Amino acid sequence: PKPDTYGAQPPIELLRQFQDFGGLYDREKLFWKEIQDVILAAACAPPGGGRNPVTPRFIRHFAMFS
Repeated sequence: PKPDTYGAQPPIELLRQFQDFGGLYDREKLFWKEIQDVILAAACAPPGGGRNPVTPRFIRHFAMFS
């Protein structure tokens, strides 16, 4: 996703919030939704050609294989 003015990528920040805190905040009903028993697997390609770098705050939750 394209970074916003502050360099954050909102969809990735939602995934990071889930990784850090185990859930998401529902802004419509104004309560915390805890998410359990989920495995998150991801694949990334190098930045370039329309791809943007993924933030280190999100990458730190994954093991790297190359």
